[in-house]
Amino acid sequence: MNLNPEFQRQLQLEFSQARLVGVPLILGIIFTLTYFLDNQTHNEVSITAQTALGLFLLMVSFWGARQAVDSVLEEQRSHTWDTQRLSALDPWTMVCGKLLGSTLVVWYGGVICLLVYGLSANNLGNLLWVYGYAISSGLLVQNISLLLSLIALRKGQINSNSVITGLAIIAAFTIGSWIMPLSSNPQALQHTPSDASWYGISTTSQFLTLMTVCWALFWCVVGNYRLMAQELRIRTLPWVWFAFALFLMVYAGGFIEAQHFGEYFYTTAFAICLTLSYLIVFTEYNEPMRIKRLLTYITQENWQRAAEELPLWCVTFILAAVVALPLSFAHPADIEELHVYPITILLFLLRDIGIFLFFSFGKNPQRAFSLTLLSFVLLYGVLPGIFAAADLKAVSALFFPLTADSMGISIICMGVQSALVWYVLYQRWQESV
Repeated sequence: MNLNPEFQRQLQLEFSQARLVGVPLILGIIFTLTYFLDNQTHNEVSITAQTALGLFLLMVSFWGARQAVDSVLEEQRSHTWDTQRLSALDPWTMVCGKLLGSTLVVWYGGVICLLVYGLSANNLGNLLWVYGYAISSGLLVQNISLLLSLIALRKGQINSNSVITGLAIIAAFTIGSWIMPLSSNPQALQHTPSDASWYGISTTSQFLTLMTVCWALFWCVVGNYRLMAQELRIRTLPWVWFAFALFLMVYAGGFIEAQHFGEYFYTTAFAICLTLSYLIVFTEYNEPMRIKRLLTYITQENWQRAAEELPLWCVTFILAAVVALPLSFAHPADIEELHVYPITILLFLLRDIGIFLFFSFGKNPQRAFSLTLLSFVLLYGVLPGIFAAADLKAVSALFFPLTADSMGISIICMGVQSALVWYVLYQRWQESV
């Protein structure tokens, strides 16, 4: 039987005899204590069952996330990552080997916790649902951790373990807030048609939450595969990112009430495209030579190579522009003194992307994110606030045009800002290449 080579390697590194014996021994001591506590207190909710579920969440979220992150970043710190990239292993083999091999010892302890929960829980009516929530959520946290570690690797931030693990701890508490009530309340899954709906299909909020977790897990696995393929220098087309954006728009649209669907769907889709554009431009590896290769392929009319070099933020930016057109003909929404002009907001996005790329093309691209955040504080808060406090609202609107009463003026102001930023960006790009 030929096992995944990376899986075998991770097993040899992580599944030692000490862990093989130590994990069940420590868990056995803890569960012995909770068993005696149950006999003394006689509570309706089993202390052993709740402890087993809590330990499972901590293990698969905190320890599992740490293992998934170290399976990638530790390779870079040990200077063995380049050797792996030159191997004959394909992206799927690498992802499965690192994710499953590095976390198998975690699931070894997790399975023990789930078995103890099943034997000690007083409420077994929701047992399969608790197992479904627990396993899918644990896999999701570990996949997200691997995804973030691959992003950190591409950005050169190989010391990001603590940040990613901290996010995993937050995720563990969030998952616990879903699962703990489900495990202790036998009526938690009682079907109430008015509880939740998706495109008019009545269901329970627990079922929708589980489906959302499963879909998120699916897209995280796809994202890990694509990032690993890029690390192995395999060319990819941006159709997966396009499909992901369309999926989010369609999936989120299902939660809009039918009578308000036409009014809110485009707004929701526009917000999703904006959010994805900001996320991907901050996480994607940006280099001046990529733009040069893109322009070269376009000049040569080599469209497939051009699509492979196309920055992913361009995909969601184009989608946002398409959605912004019908929104512009609708009556602009007002939030206190702010006017929501879609074209203006789209120009905000274009300006902000230009600012980030300007710093990314500099001599120290590691500081691009922090310098961009500082620029946002100045442009969105400090400068408009100073002029607004001085009762110069017209000047304040030049920096933050959403306060302007005219959509045309706001578009002109943001158009000028975007043009200036991208002109300066073009000058820096020419110097870099």
